[in-house]
Amino acid sequence: MLYTPAVDWCATFTASADEAVTYSPGATYLGGTARPDPQKQGWISAVDAVSGEPRWKYKSPQPVVAAVTTTAGGVVFGGELTGHFLALDAKTGQVLHRFQTGGPIGGGVISYEIAGKQHVAVMSGRPSAFWWGGHAGAPTVFIFTLP
Repeated sequence: MLYTPAVDWCATFTASADEAVTYSPGATYLGGTARPDPQKQGWISAVDAVSGEPRWKYKSPQPVVAAVTTTAGGVVFGGELTGHFLALDAKTGQVLHRFQTGGPIGGGVISYEIAGKQHVAVMSGRPSAFWWGGHAGAPTVFIFTLP
C-alpha cells in the first residue's frame, strides 16, 4: 500500500498582458493575479501499489501537508493543519486516535522504539506563511509513548 497526504485547493489565475516581468528576490511571481477559492480540504489516501486502486481516503477540513508515516503494526500516523495528530488503521483508514496539538502540523512524523516501547514524535506549529497566515506560536514537539 502507498499512503499519501494531499491538498485540494484551487485558484483562478488571470494573466496580465500589461505587466512587465521583473525579478524580485524572495517574492512570488505568478504572471498575473491568483484568487484562491475559499473551499479547501485535504486527504490521507491509501492506494494499492500493484493495481493503483484506491483503498480508502480520510477527509480533512484543511489541506494535509504533513508527512505520513506507516508502521509494521498496521498504523498510519499523520497530521492536519487543524492541529490534529492522527493515528489511522492502515487497512481501513478508521481513526484510532486523534489529538489536538494546539498548532498546525506540516512536518514529519517519526516513530521509534526505546527499551521495547514505541514512541511517536510530531512537530506542531506554524509550518509556513503560505499554509498558515499569522502566528500560531512557536513550534512544539509532542512525543507519545504507545502501550
